[in-house]
Amino acid sequence: MNLSPNHIGANGLSGSQKDTIRLLIADDHLVAREGIVYLLSGSPGVEVVGEANNGREAISMIENLKPDILVCDISMPDFSGIELLKKLEDSGQNVKVLILSMHKDPEYIMKSFEYGALGYLPKNADEGELIKAIETIHSGDRYLTQEVSNVLAQSMLASKSTVKYNLTSREKEIINNLVKGLSNKQIAAELFISIRTVDTHRTNIMKKLKVKNVASLVKLALNENLCD
Repeated sequence: MNLSPNHIGANGLSGSQKDTIRLLIADDHLVAREGIVYLLSGSPGVEVVGEANNGREAISMIENLKPDILVCDISMPDFSGIELLKKLEDSGQNVKVLILSMHKDPEYIMKSFEYGALGYLPKNADEGELIKAIETIHSGDRYLTQEVSNVLAQSMLASKSTVKYNLTSREKEIINNLVKGLSNKQIAAELFISIRTVDTHRTNIMKKLKVKNVASLVKLALNENLCD
């Protein structure tokens, strides 16, 4: 995946030289859908052909309306945006997907691209950026903001470091909480495990990282991007 921000090789639209881009908007919040429609109302090269209230509606409308691009939220009833991407991939529907979400969690962003999304925008994106993302995706290129690019880069670095030190997912959780300054008792309560289990994990982590105390562990975790 190319992590450069914005777009790569996008041609954009130039009046009548390109056909109108047909959009389907999927978001369970009416105000959010209306806001997107309003932002796009001044763009003659874009037409909103439908609005879906949830993932199930989106699947049906994609089959019937054949939009060029689906602008989709992550959190929706019936199917989440991630589940919707999976179903579209499985069904072979020829629609490009732009995720428009308030979520900035690396896992959501990584999974969105893994299951076929071509772009990921925060919901506070302005009209210009939204139009640019739509044009870029319509041309077949990916669209990433600088913020999303940074999140992906950090997540990939963290993943490589986790593999490097052979850390388990539970050990990663322990490290995250140690970096936050939580005690063994607090971590046990946070993860619903015993204090003895936390202590065992911490001992194993220190052996893997070859450190002798928590301060050194935290320092190494930060330097090696072992924490989220």
